[in-house]
Amino acid sequence: MITPHLCAPAYELGEYAEPVADLPELSAGSQATADLTLPAAGFVTYHWSEGPMVELMTASVRRTLAHSGVPGSEIDIVLLATDSLPPGRAAHRDVSEFLAETGMSGATVITVGLMDCATAMAAVGTAASLVRDDTARHVMVVSGDLAELSTGGPRVVAGGVAIASDGAASALVSAEAAGLPVLATAHHAAPGQEWGGGSAHQQLTSRMNAYREVFSRLSARHPFRPARTLVLPSNFARHVMRMYLAEAGFTADRIALEGVGRIAHCQGSDPLINLADRWGDTKPTAPEQLTEPETYVLFGSGIAHLGAVLLGARPLPESKEGSS
Repeated sequence: MITPHLCAPAYELGEYAEPVADLPELSAGSQATADLTLPAAGFVTYHWSEGPMVELMTASVRRTLAHSGVPGSEIDIVLLATDSLPPGRAAHRDVSEFLAETGMSGATVITVGLMDCATAMAAVGTAASLVRDDTARHVMVVSGDLAELSTGGPRVVAGGVAIASDGAASALVSAEAAGLPVLATAHHAAPGQEWGGGSAHQQLTSRMNAYREVFSRLSARHPFRPARTLVLPSNFARHVMRMYLAEAGFTADRIALEGVGRIAHCQGSDPLINLADRWGDTKPTAPEQLTEPETYVLFGSGIAHLGAVLLGARPLPESKEGSS
């Protein structure tokens, strides 16, 4: 069976960085404002961009291609995990330019959306399936969001527990290039969360049940030990993510939340950004989390959708046969 490898994660943030405390949305003096500016929440800086989404995507993909050693001309499929493309023919124009600038013009392009911040994890799982069944040898996954388009402008998002940043991330899922083995994926949908029905207690209970369920599905597909796994999640408020992930058996030292303060919530891109910071371009910055894990979980959390990808924590060597 072909083993898909996730290779060369990279990202590009919006070109402007601003203090979260200066956001106009946080000047109203509400309880949500107070909660988001607490040290326990962890938000410090957010990023924004004046350019189109594909500019950030192009910069990220160029890094992924360079680090993977796979030329753009060899990419079979591109999965665009975003809700931030412009409407109509403008999207076709932007995507065509993006493909030309990255050398991927020969690839088949598919867009993936409607899962909010879990979309990129669904794309990684789809890419792994395409490689595993030998439909494609190299699949580029590209995520990205601009708050102006994805949220309509507001930066206080996710029911008031996150600050949206602009950014893009990418990774190659390959049968050949060296990378981390994709061991399993799982998704969960809770449509009731979309509309905020029920009391606050009911919504919280539903959310915690959803977290338990998606990790139960992931473990059923490939058993793993929470104590030896590092979760690379969406960059929601630190105390909120620790509470939710505790329901799935993860202690605080097993959750990588360094990105919350530095970049805020780059929506679907967060797990790939967190992986790139830990395994790709740079080195981990939290000494308490440097104990080498057996597995990683990339975990994207949207309003009504959750997506999880289980990775082996040690790179597999390059394999031209692509089999194991």
